[in-house]
Amino acid sequence: MSSSVSVQAAYVLHYTLYGDNHFIVDAFTLEHGRIPLMAKGARASKDKTRALYQPFRPILLSWAGERELRTLTGIEESGPACALEGQSLACAYYLNELLLRLLGKDQPQPMLFAHYAMALALLTEQPDQLELALRQFELQLLEAIGLLPDFANSDVHGQPINPDALYLYYPANARSVLQAEDPDLYIAIPKSKKPAEAVLHSDGLTQDHAVKVSGSTLIGLAEFDLTKAQTLQEIKPLMRRILRLHLGDKPLQSHSMFKAFTPPPPPATPPATPPETPPETVAQSNESD
Repeated sequence: MSSSVSVQAAYVLHYTLYGDNHFIVDAFTLEHGRIPLMAKGARASKDKTRALYQPFRPILLSWAGERELRTLTGIEESGPACALEGQSLACAYYLNELLLRLLGKDQPQPMLFAHYAMALALLTEQPDQLELALRQFELQLLEAIGLLPDFANSDVHGQPINPDALYLYYPANARSVLQAEDPDLYIAIPKSKKPAEAVLHSDGLTQDHAVKVSGSTLIGLAEFDLTKAQTLQEIKPLMRRILRLHLGDKPLQSHSMFKAFTPPPPPATPPATPPETPPETVAQSNESD
């Protein structure tokens, strides 16, 4: 590893205050992946320079040192900050959390770096495509770090996925089983009959709960084709379960932020009350009887 790097394209994922005037910066760089940096005197720098430490802004970084925590020697602007707000901003923080928790340090990921930049652009320019931006990046991240399941070859019996069939997909086992009427027929990796929602992971200890998904969605995931509305609708609970396998039970802070920006549902409209029959009408009706 070189002891110094100059003008490297990067984004700040997160920074924390260290001492009175220093920042510890977690940066995602084009050629060096995710790296930690000590930014000495950053808090006392000019406002224009201090603003460069904010996430979602393309920057150029220079640093020196061979230890795990290197010393930042230069920071400069590389482009305008992404104009993110509301739910788009919360989604961008979610992307950063995924990188911080799943991406190892000093692992070059130039293709993932490009995917990250494109995801930020999509969140900025098309706020109505949040689900598409998130699901695409989740798949790209899992592929980059070698954790993406082989959806196309997930059938437990080795059969091709039928796009017209319904499946139960077991995330921990990365296997799918054709949905049948009798839940006791579902068999996961340990070849024993168990209810569909409680089979064992191949470690013999961990429970693996099924997610219902169509064959067309499994094929779409394998081909990175998320253009169908059905695919986007079905993929969210599936990807949440897959990611939880690798993130663990510690909750993501960005989820709370997203909920804060999500408007509450409109109040339910009370059912219309039928008009009461005027007393005189009732009396007339009785007389006629």
